[in-house]
Parts: sequence; C-alpha cells; structure tokens
Amino acid sequence: MELPTPFPSARVLVAEDDAIQAAVICDLLQKEGYQIESCATIAETREAVRARTPDLLLLDRMFPEGDGCLLCQELKASPATQGLPIIMLTARDRVEDRVEGLLRGADDYIPKPFHPREFLARVHSCLRTLALQREIKHKADELARKHQVLVETQERLIRSERLAALGEIGLAIRHEINNPLGTILGFVDLLLTQADTLPDAARKKLDVIRKATIRIRDVVRRLEEVEDRSVEYVPGLQMTDLGDRPPEPPEASAA
Repeated sequence: MELPTPFPSARVLVAEDDAIQAAVICDLLQKEGYQIESCATIAETREAVRARTPDLLLLDRMFPEGDGCLLCQELKASPATQGLPIIMLTARDRVEDRVEGLLRGADDYIPKPFHPREFLARVHSCLRTLALQREIKHKADELARKHQVLVETQERLIRSERLAALGEIGLAIRHEINNPLGTILGFVDLLLTQADTLPDAARKKLDVIRKATIRIRDVVRRLEEVEDRSVEYVPGLQMTDLGDRPPEPPEASAA
C-alpha cells in the first residue's frame, strides 16, 4: 500500500541528540517531500520553535541536559505553541513511559527502533489531524464573519423599518395638518388685506396667528424633506437620511 502524499510545504522540526539517528529521520522525511530542520539540544529546540513554529515537532525523550517530556509540557502550556503537534521518539518503551509522554501533552509516542513505513504513516496522520483542525478553525472564523455581517444587516433593516414608520407618520401629519393650516392661513391673509378697518389689537393678534401658522407650515415642509432624503445604504433598499440640513430663511410676514 502506497503512503499518502505528504501535505504541501509541511515543516517538520527534528529534535534528536544522536547525530546518526537524526540523519536517518531527516533522510526519511526529506525523501517524502517534507521541509526539515534539525536540533540537537533542548535549548536549540526551544529557540527554533519560538523563532518559527513548525507544523510538527519530532521530539526525542532523553537529552543530555534533560527530559524532552518537560519541554513538551512547556510547549503545550504556552498559548503560542499549544496547538503544535508533538510526536515523542524514545528507546524507552515501557507502558509507564508512554503514558507519561502522552499525559505531558504528546500527540503520539513512537518507540525506537521504528519501522520506516509506520513512522511515516504516523507522521502523516498527525499532520492530517493538524490540517483538519486548521480547516475547522477557518470555517469557524468564516461563519463568525458571516454572522457579524448578518447582525449588521439586521441592524440596518431595523433602522430602515423605523425610518419607514417615521415617513408614514410624517405623511399622516402632513395630510391632517395641511388642509386646516391652509384654511387658517388663507383667512388670516384675507383679514390682513382689510387691516385698515381693524383695531390695532386685532391686527397684532392676526400677525401673531400668521407667524405661528407659517412656523407650523415650515415644520410640515421639513417632514416632506425627510421623505425625499433617501440613501441606498443596503443595495436595493432606500433609507431616509436624517442628517442635519441648514434651515431655510424665514418667510417675511405680511404687513
């Protein structure tokens, strides 16, 4: 059975203090098309991971300066590297050793010596899991973005419904006010044409009535302007723009 094709541009960091063993592992991986970087100490491995997080870390269990399990635990505890897949490599094949490695955060545990095909298959399996996790995260991020777009669109639609209701109210107000307002203003102007026959007090009261009537008429006109000031905030949907406009100069009252 042929092994699956490795993931494009997958970067594998090999942390192995034995130079011969490291060369064998690197040769196997390079023949499969993986990008390889090698480290011989825990300190070098830690620095390499911090400099550029690989797609997979193959970590030896025992180093001259310490236990690779502790580095595995350290990397899994850091938010920056907790998603890094780690396969432990070790000659210690006791059940207790495997359990400890897995409990420290290792994603897999391969005892030495290993069969090359099994080794490559487990490397591929670990990278496949990583690819699936990244795909799920990408889809989750895309869903979150679309959800935000829907929320913003819903808010715009709610505002447009409110503005549409305002337009209907304005239409009703204009209809109910304009007719009696025109009657009042017409009679006031008619009386003011006969101002010479009226007492001064009556003329002054008519002037006050006329100014108040014109003021009401101006308010109604502004409602008409609100209806005409529409903007296409959402494609295909006209919404009323309630932005401020400079007031028109007041109409001069009749003498």
